[in-house]
Amino acid sequence: MNFYTITALYAVFGGLGIGIFLWGKPDGNSMFDRLYRLICQQLPAGIKRALEKCCGKRAPAFLDWLWNYVCYTSNPIVQVFYLCVIVGGFLTFVTYGFPHLPNRLVGSVHKYTGFAVFVVCLSVWWKACSTDPGTVTPLNVDDLCKIHEWDDVIFTNMQCKTCDIVKPARSKHCGLCNVCVARFDHHCIWLNNCVGVGNHKWFLSFLFWHLVLCLYGFSLGTVLIYNVIVEKDLQNAVFVDPLTRQKHKATWSIIGQYMLASEGMIIFVSLLALVMGLVLFGFFLWHLNLVRTGMTTNELSKWNYVKWSLRQEGEQGKEELKKLVNPYNLGMVANFKEVFFNIDVHRMPGRAGRKDQAQAKPRDKKKAKKS
Repeated sequence: MNFYTITALYAVFGGLGIGIFLWGKPDGNSMFDRLYRLICQQLPAGIKRALEKCCGKRAPAFLDWLWNYVCYTSNPIVQVFYLCVIVGGFLTFVTYGFPHLPNRLVGSVHKYTGFAVFVVCLSVWWKACSTDPGTVTPLNVDDLCKIHEWDDVIFTNMQCKTCDIVKPARSKHCGLCNVCVARFDHHCIWLNNCVGVGNHKWFLSFLFWHLVLCLYGFSLGTVLIYNVIVEKDLQNAVFVDPLTRQKHKATWSIIGQYMLASEGMIIFVSLLALVMGLVLFGFFLWHLNLVRTGMTTNELSKWNYVKWSLRQEGEQGKEELKKLVNPYNLGMVANFKEVFFNIDVHRMPGRAGRKDQAQAKPRDKKKAKKS
C-alpha cells in the first residue's frame, strides 16, 4: 500500500474510533451505536467465551481483572505510554533531523532550544502529576465550605459516603484516586492524577508547553524537509521508474514519494507533531474558555444536565432556564487569578486550630484515664 492509502485508512478508522467514543451508546440504532455494541460489548464477550473454551474459567477472569485495573483504577500505564511517545518522538527527531542542522535556512541553535522545550514539557508534566490536586480533609473542609458555598442548583450540602466528610461546593469524589478534590475539574489519565484547585495551572501549563513542542517540531521539520528539496534541486530533477525504466519530470507527488523513501522518519514525526498540535490547540482553548467563564469540566457537565432537565418541563422550564446564572463566575480576570494564584488547601487559616484540637483530644483522654 502506498502512503496515500495508508493515510486514508488511518483517517477512516481514526474517525470511526472518535465517533464511537463521542456518540456511541449501548442503546440506539445509529451507526456509532451499533459499532459501540459490536466493539465494546459483543467483541469482548466473544473473546471471553473463546478464552474460556481454550484456557478455562481463569482466563476470562484474568481478562476482567486486567480491564478493571486498566480502566477503573489509578495506574501508571498511560503515563508510561506518554513517556514512550514523547521521548521516542524527540529522540527520533534528534537522530534523523539534527544531522541536517545547521543549514542555510536555520541555525544549530535549534538543537538547544528544542531540547530546552522538551525538558520544560517533561518538567511541567511531572509537576502536574506530583502536585496534590487539592485533597479535601477534615482539617480543611470547613474553610473550603466557606470559600466555595453551595448554590443549591448543581451543588448542595452533602456528605461524601466514602470519605465521611462534608463535600464543599465545586468538589467531587474521584473513584480512581479515592479522595474528594476541591474545585474538581476532571481525572486526567495522562497525569494519573486529578485536576483540581491545587494543580489546575500545571495542567494548563502541560497543555501549553506540549502545544509549543508539537508546533515547534512540525515547523522545524517542515523547514528541514524543504531544505532537502532545495539542496537536491528535486523540483528540476528527472526520476526513473525502477520497473519500466521510464523517465518522469518531477512532480510534487513524485517528490513526496522520494522524500518518504529518503527522509520518511522526519516526515512521520513532523506529521505526528502537527496532528497532536491541532488536537492540543483545540483542547487548550476549550479549557481556557472554561477558566474564563469560571467553570470546570465537572461543572459544565452538571449545568448541561440542569439545562436539559429544564427543557423537558416545557415553557415553564424554558423561563427558568433564562434565569440560570453561574454563581462561581467572578469575572474573567478573577477567574484566571483563581486558577493561576490558587489557594493551598493544606495551609488554610483554620487548619492549624483544628490540628491542635485533634492533637489535644488524645491527651485529654489520657488525663481522664489517669484521674
